[in-house]
Amino acid sequence: MKSLVDRQVGTRIAKMLQEVQHKFGFVSDSEIQRIATQVGEPLRVIQDVVSFFPHYRRSKPSTCQVAICRDMSCRLRGSVEVTDHMHALAQELGEEHLEIHEASCLGRCDRAPVMIVEGAGHGQDLYVGREVEEYAEIVQKILEGNKPPPDTDMVTAQVTIARGEIDCYRPTGDKKIAPYSAVKKFLQDPSPERVIQALKTAGLLGMGGAGAPAFSKWDEARTAVGEAKYVVCNADESEPGTFKDRDILLGAPHLVIEGMTLAALISGAKQGYIYIRHEYQEQIDKLRSSILQAESLGACGANIYQSGRSFRLEVFVSPGGYVCGEQTALIEALEGKRSEPRNRPPELQTNGLYDQPTILNNVETFAWVPSILLRDPKSEDLEKEKSSASDGEIDKAGLWFKYAGKNRARGKRLFSISGDLNQPGVYEVPCGISLGELIELAGGMKDGMALQAVALSGPSGGFLPALLPEKSIRFPKKLDRDGKETSEFKFPQLTSAPTDIRLLPLDIDASREIGFMLGAGIVVYGETADILDQTLACTRFYQRESCGKCVPCRLGSRKMADMAERVKLDPAAITLIPQFVENVNLLSRILKTTSICGLGQVASEPLRTYFRYFYHYSSDYSSEG
Repeated sequence: MKSLVDRQVGTRIAKMLQEVQHKFGFVSDSEIQRIATQVGEPLRVIQDVVSFFPHYRRSKPSTCQVAICRDMSCRLRGSVEVTDHMHALAQELGEEHLEIHEASCLGRCDRAPVMIVEGAGHGQDLYVGREVEEYAEIVQKILEGNKPPPDTDMVTAQVTIARGEIDCYRPTGDKKIAPYSAVKKFLQDPSPERVIQALKTAGLLGMGGAGAPAFSKWDEARTAVGEAKYVVCNADESEPGTFKDRDILLGAPHLVIEGMTLAALISGAKQGYIYIRHEYQEQIDKLRSSILQAESLGACGANIYQSGRSFRLEVFVSPGGYVCGEQTALIEALEGKRSEPRNRPPELQTNGLYDQPTILNNVETFAWVPSILLRDPKSEDLEKEKSSASDGEIDKAGLWFKYAGKNRARGKRLFSISGDLNQPGVYEVPCGISLGELIELAGGMKDGMALQAVALSGPSGGFLPALLPEKSIRFPKKLDRDGKETSEFKFPQLTSAPTDIRLLPLDIDASREIGFMLGAGIVVYGETADILDQTLACTRFYQRESCGKCVPCRLGSRKMADMAERVKLDPAAITLIPQFVENVNLLSRILKTTSICGLGQVASEPLRTYFRYFYHYSSDYSSEG
């Protein structure tokens, strides 16, 4: 078995490849040879990694490279037309001067359409929210040496953080909490059990999609045995329609750093990584400067606040790929391997990075930890807790978050919401509010148009109609203390059919109970949206992003895309719809039961839900639920 030091060589390789790509714009044969010689690994090891990730180029790039988002909200706002304009310009100028790339979601869905420009004597520049014809003009000016000022994420990040409670450092009334107070408080009274109990009391869940309880991950990693331990933050955020972490990383990076430092102090980890997508250059720069600032304050790094404890934190830039957002695939990429998901168990808490105990959470999960530990509960929250406490003793830590939700839901969270809205963006809301309330926070439907459909989890949950037909909602049986059925139902507003989708509660436990997938990125479609076009784009997305490790996902995602293309592009395909419906439902069951990771398990959802809710054909061929 390789030693821990030997297993860390892959991370060194990954960093070297990133440096080469950043410096030259591509990875040449000579650089692969140099890296292989320097680290003492065969050429095939380096080539295997380079060939897998889309960010690594193998030939010299054009003078100017342009990436245009092709997914969901950007597609709604005209990115296809933008791409057509760009291809016309590229033909005119020649490929050596201009290269056009249709990219998966670039994480700025609230300001669609989105374009990122690289090369031409500058770094990475962002342009968002322009009229369709403006984008070609911008690129033309860049090539002429007259670059227009690029756009920034900072303004939206500041708005997002300012209107919520996640930032416990922001003064409220007469009270001001200094950054890293939670770390100082822990070091003064180091009780890992108390912090873990506070996270349990708060009900903090993973905010990356899976929704696992945060306290259990921390506790399992704390008690696990290993040569070393690690803390990893998943900032890859590549799910189309999702961009909340973008704002946290830029508007409140110290919350993430403090949350990770607390996880390290509790578990015994001495090294941490923030794994971030390469399209978030502004966030990468901000994180690196914030880590240096935290080290200068003594809040992380060597000898934290003179305690003798240390935690070294660094930013690791992803070489690209949606699959890297899956936690085990992310760990593989960190280890300098192809980003192919692992079979589980074992879990990361015991066998994570370099096969050592690892705490891996989403950006938002770490960011909530300081606020959960430092904010005081309201008097009415204390009264609620006193009434339910058996021994009369109450620990206040985490109580405010526990009672911050609505309709018996716990906590708060940030949602990214975009599409046909007047004010798309990131909103911090109590868990348990309705979808309709969130839409109203986002300014309501654009131009007063009627709601047609909603994607509650980017493409992963498929598309749901404005009115959910009968039997679309699962009403689970409720049992009393004696195990007998009761008529109690947690969401009485959902008992009628058809059900207005605006009434759906935005809470991960509630969504599971009634049978829907709820993610952090919600896309709203008005009456003019082409849902079939969106369905085709989403099925193509999964086909492109499949890592290919498991056969069901690799072939199933391709078959989904083939069927969607036939329905969209071939008028004669209408006669094949009944067979398509049967095939989609069969493939859906196969993918959900045999795919290694979540990508394969949800790849069928866009087409399956389109057939179920939006394709109007004979009831003889009604799709399965």
